[in-house]
Amino acid sequence: MKTKQWVLNAIIASLYFAITMLIAPFGFGAIQFRLSEMLNHLAVFNKKYAIGVTAGVVLTNLVFSPFGVYDWVLGVGHTIVSFIIFFIVTKHIVSPVKKMMVNTVVFSVFSFMIALMLLLIGAEEVFWITYLTVFLGQFLTMGIGIPIMQSLDKKLNFNKRMEA
Repeated sequence: MKTKQWVLNAIIASLYFAITMLIAPFGFGAIQFRLSEMLNHLAVFNKKYAIGVTAGVVLTNLVFSPFGVYDWVLGVGHTIVSFIIFFIVTKHIVSPVKKMMVNTVVFSVFSFMIALMLLLIGAEEVFWITYLTVFLGQFLTMGIGIPIMQSLDKKLNFNKRMEA
């Protein structure tokens, strides 16, 4: 990767961290509304952004997560697995909006990993209720992120910035 790509990913990681920090109490647990998850949509415009988003998740979970090593493994694992599945599933989809819709569904479905983590540490007791609440938080956050990221891309051209 070029130096500019590393710098952009460092900025994205920092932005993810800062956004989560602003709403830290709502970014962890069974009922979470982690606004920074909207940044997952950057990978729609260029897959290289997945590095910055994942780094942001790592940093955020290392500093803020009350769940320690479980969140470092399963929380970060959720991001990595979701990106891999997203890239496979959307290989032949051209429309950014359709890709963001698929991205939203993939990240939401794989939030079972977060629900599992909450069960393993004893923070929650009923898997399906926990999965439902985490799923809905992820789905809403990323759903709200679709028009926001689409609008930002029109002004910023995310792919061009990463590749220029």
